[in-house]
Amino acid sequence: MERVTVIILICLLAGLSECEEGGDQNQINQNLITELSYEDTKAENNNDVSADPGSETPATRTANKTTDHLCEPNIYMVLKELGALEERQKATVRALEETNTKLEASEKKVAALNSTLTELRTTYEGQRQVAFSAALPTEATIGPANVLYPLVYRHVLYNVGGHYSPVTGYFTAPVQGVYYFTFSSFWWGGNTGNSGGSLYHNGNPIVSWYGYSRAHPISGSNSAVLMLQVGDMVNVRLWGNRQISDNGNKYCTFTGFLLFPM
Repeated sequence: MERVTVIILICLLAGLSECEEGGDQNQINQNLITELSYEDTKAENNNDVSADPGSETPATRTANKTTDHLCEPNIYMVLKELGALEERQKATVRALEETNTKLEASEKKVAALNSTLTELRTTYEGQRQVAFSAALPTEATIGPANVLYPLVYRHVLYNVGGHYSPVTGYFTAPVQGVYYFTFSSFWWGGNTGNSGGSLYHNGNPIVSWYGYSRAHPISGSNSAVLMLQVGDMVNVRLWGNRQISDNGNKYCTFTGFLLFPM
């Protein structure tokens, strides 16, 4: 704003200088007109000795009016343009201030949105990290029992997210999605000669294993892909009057993980 004002003032001074130069030229022209007028007046009034060559004549008045006409409108127009330019610059400054305010508000919204997206991404990635694997921590045989016996795999091999409980033997789904489960079993064999059980989803049997032998050990396994809702529970149960065995080799395991959320 200050630079533009200085430039306009310089132009104004230049215009005034031109007016002064024009005024000097007009003064010369005025002197010539005065001399000519004086000669003409002298020729016409040869007997009039009281005529004053320096007195104002109609030509002189015309020259003065011409000078005023040349300078005064230029000064007025420059001042008018200066005022109009200042108003335009003020309007531009106000518009820029409003734009800056809007940009600051937009930046705050973008920052808040980025923060929300980061939280959602962290939550989503945390939900996708669901996997566990555990084994029976026994050096003996479980069963036979006359009821369905929930197996508790207390020796946890891996449990990212902590959604499998080594206290109850249940896995609880943290998110809606498709999960994969598998389990294995082993029995040394004996008089009863059989072993069996099932994978349960919310108390309903899904897949099972069964084996029979009086002379040889029995092993079995099975797996399933399940669509679970948040809070659904999955575990393995030994059938009534059946047996299962394990030792440090960890023959009996229960494993599951999230394939993808829905």
